[in-house]
Amino acid sequence: MLMYFKTFRILLFCALTVVSAVVKAQNCIDTLTAQQPTPCNAWWPKGVTERQWLWGAGRANVLDTYLSPLTYEGPDFAAQHRTERRAHWGQGRVTTVSRYGLHLAYGHSPTDDGKEWDAEFSAAGGWLYNWFPVPNLRLAAGGVFELSGGFTYNTRGSNNPAQGRMGISLNASGLAEYRFPLFRQMASVRLSADMQLTGAQFSPEYGQSYYEIFSLGHTDGIIHFTHPGNCPTYRLRTMVNLPLAGARLTLGYEADVRQSKLGGLKRHAWRNQFVVGYTRYLKLLR
Repeated sequence: MLMYFKTFRILLFCALTVVSAVVKAQNCIDTLTAQQPTPCNAWWPKGVTERQWLWGAGRANVLDTYLSPLTYEGPDFAAQHRTERRAHWGQGRVTTVSRYGLHLAYGHSPTDDGKEWDAEFSAAGGWLYNWFPVPNLRLAAGGVFELSGGFTYNTRGSNNPAQGRMGISLNASGLAEYRFPLFRQMASVRLSADMQLTGAQFSPEYGQSYYEIFSLGHTDGIIHFTHPGNCPTYRLRTMVNLPLAGARLTLGYEADVRQSKLGGLKRHAWRNQFVVGYTRYLKLLR
């Protein structure tokens, strides 16, 4: 009987030892898994905001038949600011995006006897859903609301020398970004695109003056519903972020195409620019 009792104690001790080892191993695995950064956390740590400042220079091709049937071309300059951070919802896969931009162009007519100033401001904000199909690759798509406004002033105009603009739109937005090591730090290349889906825009009718609109109250038909059929507008951007002194030197190219055919009037602003700036990742301290 004593022999069986000793055998039972030995077996019980062995069983407890095995169970203890399994539990400790599982705890180690759980700890390592918790410490292992997920693709979402690796790209967007909690509380970190990407801030990007860009300055661009290039050429603009502007047509506004309310002012002139001619196309004006000339230098175009821009300043832009972009931020992106993790949203408070979406389990880390949703990011909040905001963008602000200012364009200023000075064009001349084909015969060089007319000059034109064109300015445009835009502010946009929305959300992107992110995928990480392979390490260091990020894909994102979503929607952005954009408010835009501006004016065009033609030096040859007499009765109506200027044209104002104001509009709001819902845009589809997408990007692909790849990170790679460079000089023991991480660099990246990003391709992004935006396309206007729907919205509303102010535009006078053909032959309608601003005196009629604001003094006589003839406001019928000055607000137009916009869609890709009458307002094909898109933006394409290619950027490279290179590590530089705790920030990222940003170099790239942007094509900004804004077009409309509203109220019997045609307008387009085709802008091609090379951009330079810097990008920083800032963590919110609480």
